Amino acid sequence: MDFTDRIEKNIQRTAEKLQSGSVIDVESMIPLMDDSPYPNKIMDVPYGTLTKKEKLDIFYPDSGRGPWPVFMEVHGGAWYFGQKKSVEFEPFLAGLERGFACVSLGYTLSPEGHYPLPVQEIKAAVRFLRKNAEKYCLDPEKIVLWGGSAGAHLASLAAVSCDTGYLDKDLFGLDAVSAKPDVLALWFGCFDYLHNGRFLEEWIYQNFFGTENLAAIRRILELSSPLSHITEKVCPTLLQHGTADTTVPWQQSQGYYDALVKAGAGERCRLDLLPGCRHADAAMFARENVEKVFDFAETFLGRTGNEKVFAQIPHRGNPKQKMVSKTPVK
Repeated sequence: MDFTDRIEKNIQRTAEKLQSGSVIDVESMIPLMDDSPYPNKIMDVPYGTLTKKEKLDIFYPDSGRGPWPVFMEVHGGAWYFGQKKSVEFEPFLAGLERGFACVSLGYTLSPEGHYPLPVQEIKAAVRFLRKNAEKYCLDPEKIVLWGGSAGAHLASLAAVSCDTGYLDKDLFGLDAVSAKPDVLALWFGCFDYLHNGRFLEEWIYQNFFGTENLAAIRRILELSSPLSHITEKVCPTLLQHGTADTTVPWQQSQGYYDALVKAGAGERCRLDLLPGCRHADAAMFARENVEKVFDFAETFLGRTGNEKVFAQIPHRGNPKQKMVSKTPVK
């Protein structure tokens, strides 16, 4: 099983689409952001020792005093491309002005590492930050975990499996430290291979799971879906998905939300369907929508009323359509 040719062609297509000579490998398919405007940061903090990708970057507010609540990003990229501190992370640095420390997480991409390694790495990173909260001036009881696309799958499974004990053995011996985030935010996630539709090509899943015969690992596929682990204990969860998404169908998020409601967790969870938005649409990364993520988080972290100043982070456009929010019908 070798998907090198497919991956190389996708790197070339991305370089042509972005008209950029800097897109030369799977990491740079989502380009790096310019971090020079953000001086208060600690880069490449290792949280693991298995691969070179097990590092994270921490950005701190320019003023105020910690310990800071944490916003942690898990980038997308079909489990095989992307990198921490990418251009898709920068809009969330608006959280700095609301008093959050913002963390961009690196994890091992496929085929270097297959499922379930990235999920275990995310759990390890959460545990690492909690264990070392005092060292890095962080609040261990206020951790927001965000994921987009494949990153939403990894973030959600890392979170909800904490309630079922699945994949709970820590890679680096921190089993006694909780890996469960306090708030979860999931954008355009590809959560379930078996249900609710899928548009991603089959080889992407084969590359992620490390086998061409997916039919032979049906039980693993079932367990890899966060929907298999949702209970009434889930942390507050915000789901967002564009209705014009042709990469991951919006029904993936609808199915996730329906499972939350069925488990009895609907009162602290929300699904926002964004009419007309495509996959990773710029409108979703616009200031107005990013603010909704922090508003939701602060509601459950007990920080409502804190600073909500958005003066320095550049805008990336405004949603043209009105958002449709869903809450459980009583």
